[in-house]
Amino acid sequence: VFAIGGWVASPQQPPTPARDEVRSAGRLGFWGSILMFIPIINVIGALLVLLALHRLSRAYGNNAIWRNALYAIVTNIIIISIISGLILLIIIATSLARSFTIPNSAGKVVAFLIILILYVFTLVSSWFMKNAYSELSKSSGVEYFSKVAKWYWISAILTIIVVGLILLIIAQIYMILGFRRLKNL
Repeated sequence: VFAIGGWVASPQQPPTPARDEVRSAGRLGFWGSILMFIPIINVIGALLVLLALHRLSRAYGNNAIWRNALYAIVTNIIIISIISGLILLIIIATSLARSFTIPNSAGKVVAFLIILILYVFTLVSSWFMKNAYSELSKSSGVEYFSKVAKWYWISAILTIIVVGLILLIIAQIYMILGFRRLKNL
């Protein structure tokens, strides 16, 4: 940039991703987000979306995309571990309960605590995914990803009353549209 008095260094621009890298990651995310709708193989779809987020994070030079997605996955692994542990604990407790009686109120308290723990961890995980998609929207300029972030978060908040599960479908549709836009760059 030339200014009065001589040359002035232009501000450093964020790295421009190679078009092929973004298209490739867009294809992975597109097909992964479609597979997430199909029971049993939805795990494969989720892995493809994670791989796409990792590649896009590198392509755009924005580590926050991958870091937030990774934190969401770690939180989900913790949720699964807690659920598995609680199920095992319930099985052991029921087999021991045959020898002595447990008040009904204890079962209700345990059920409430399980639901509360699941809800809190779901909120934490969704917060990280919301942040990942917000960062992706900023980096890519694809507005659909900001809608994914918004609907992901709203669906997590409303999951406690089951409406959130329906709203999650809206987030996934926007996810498909966003990755479609990237794959067609």
